[in-house]
Amino acid sequence: MSESTDTDVIVVGGGLVGLAAAAFLAQHGVRTTVFEKHPTTSIHPKARLVTVRSMELYRSLGIEEEIRAAGDQGNGFVIGQTLSDDLSTWIAPPAEDVESGNLSPTSPYSCDQQVLEPLVLNAARRFGAEVEFDSAVLGLAERADHVEATVRHAGQERVVSAQFVIAADGAGSAIRRHLGIGMSGTEVPGRSVSAVFRADLSPALRGRFVDAVFCRAASTFLFARGNSGDRRWQMGTYVRPDWEGRPTEDLTDELSGLLRQATGLSDLEPDFDDVATWSTGAFVADRFRSGRIVLAGDAAHIMPPYGGMGGNTGVHDAHDAAWILAAVIRGDASHRLLDTYEWERRPIDQVIVDQALLRSRKSPGQKEASGEIDALILALGQRYGAPPGEEFEDPHEPSMADGTRAPHLTLRDGGSVHDLLSRRKFTVIVDGPITRTDSRAEFVALGRGDVATGQRDLWANTYGRAVGHLVRPDGVLAGEFEALDDVPGLIDRALHIR
Repeated sequence: MSESTDTDVIVVGGGLVGLAAAAFLAQHGVRTTVFEKHPTTSIHPKARLVTVRSMELYRSLGIEEEIRAAGDQGNGFVIGQTLSDDLSTWIAPPAEDVESGNLSPTSPYSCDQQVLEPLVLNAARRFGAEVEFDSAVLGLAERADHVEATVRHAGQERVVSAQFVIAADGAGSAIRRHLGIGMSGTEVPGRSVSAVFRADLSPALRGRFVDAVFCRAASTFLFARGNSGDRRWQMGTYVRPDWEGRPTEDLTDELSGLLRQATGLSDLEPDFDDVATWSTGAFVADRFRSGRIVLAGDAAHIMPPYGGMGGNTGVHDAHDAAWILAAVIRGDASHRLLDTYEWERRPIDQVIVDQALLRSRKSPGQKEASGEIDALILALGQRYGAPPGEEFEDPHEPSMADGTRAPHLTLRDGGSVHDLLSRRKFTVIVDGPITRTDSRAEFVALGRGDVATGQRDLWANTYGRAVGHLVRPDGVLAGEFEALDDVPGLIDRALHIR
């Protein structure tokens, strides 16, 4: 570990992805400092859906129950003329098999980003990361063995050095532009407006709970925010031509009128907390790394919000980058391992961006589009290093191929195989006696009798099909073997030492 730097990794951007990166890095024991130019975490709800894979990662940080306490169980999308009218299902809530735990020890959830970010921030700090708000990174200078960041805080400038930098500075990433990295993709025309408000919608709801609804009468989405203890709402609609160029604070009368149309409540007087306009597109950065600087989240890809994929995908970027950077910083791997971040994440992210664009082109209530990949496959079926067109597999039928997520099995004691996985080292899962052969790994015995009775056939088709399996620190499979003596070589291969 370098002694000449102020920290190991600088994370530029303290939004959801930057904070997740800090938490994952600090969990690995990596000295991490986050610089965020804004004074606090986000004040706008932004994303709400937390996919099942993201919940697994938050579970590994120890904040799953905090997220559940802060949010709501997702109930899918519904559609109607107004909120007061009869509503029909548009997109169903998460599949029951995920809820029952056949595929994961957890389940998808709904938690507003402005509530989620402080929970991730607290986790990052508990693991030892330093997070500085009101701190703008003015520029980066890459040296032979480190990166120097010029940081301004409270009118004062200082230079902070680190071995690596994660650029999580958003869709307009100044770092990406500074590095000369272009983006390829498709513009999505038009602008949208998002408004968070408080109002009593109970006369329209009539005892029903609605997580998200599209109201045809006003071409407006309504999203439940917060939870039953502190209910707020968010509306989303397109910017009308006569709104262009007007400050957002001047639009409250027009937005109030739309809400009356959308809810069917003619006397509704909403109280607006925040109004913002935005535009989007479907773009992926041409490169995810330049030297000691890696891109993550919106700095690496921009996508329409349909399906709630953007923030979740960025968190998955951060999780992959964290174990790779940690291995290099510890000296377990050379800089060759850094190359794997781009060739693992970029093809996956490209497919997800394309899927978000495909979904955005559907009219609300329209059936699944041709070529649409099931959301559960996108969340749990990712395959790193797969040939083009094979980047995802059905998690109901895990292949156990290298680069796929280690499948969940329920243990006899009610726990999960995921609970046995090391967060810092490789994990060797062995069906039989253990002889430790490598200090870079934790060794776990897992035989047929260790799993729940109803899961033993699945065990035979997954972990039981070989003497042992190697799992990377990010929970991704890295090879199966018939002899423990093969473990050091498999770890070397996963670290790209050989």
